[in-house]
Amino acid sequence: MSAGTLQLILQRLDKVDQRSSREQTRLRTDLLEQMERVLAQMQSLKDDVTVAVTFASRADAATEATGIMQRTVQSQISGLRARIERLEGKFGGTS
Repeated sequence: MSAGTLQLILQRLDKVDQRSSREQTRLRTDLLEQMERVLAQMQSLKDDVTVAVTFASRADAATEATGIMQRTVQSQISGLRARIERLEGKFGGTS
């Protein structure tokens, strides 16, 4: 093999190495951009889940408050019925 042929082979290898290096850089850049998009989507999903959980917690609290109010009203109604029955018994019947 002559020195010229060897020089030509080395030049071609240099070009391949440079092309490979550019492609690796482009690949890294593409991968980082894709990872950033995925992370942004995950953050958006996390935000959506946080909002949904907050609304669900508020709904649970409202349901609990409604149950407490219902039990309170039922207790008041029972108390009123008992008073009415005592008054009916005291005054002799219904009107």
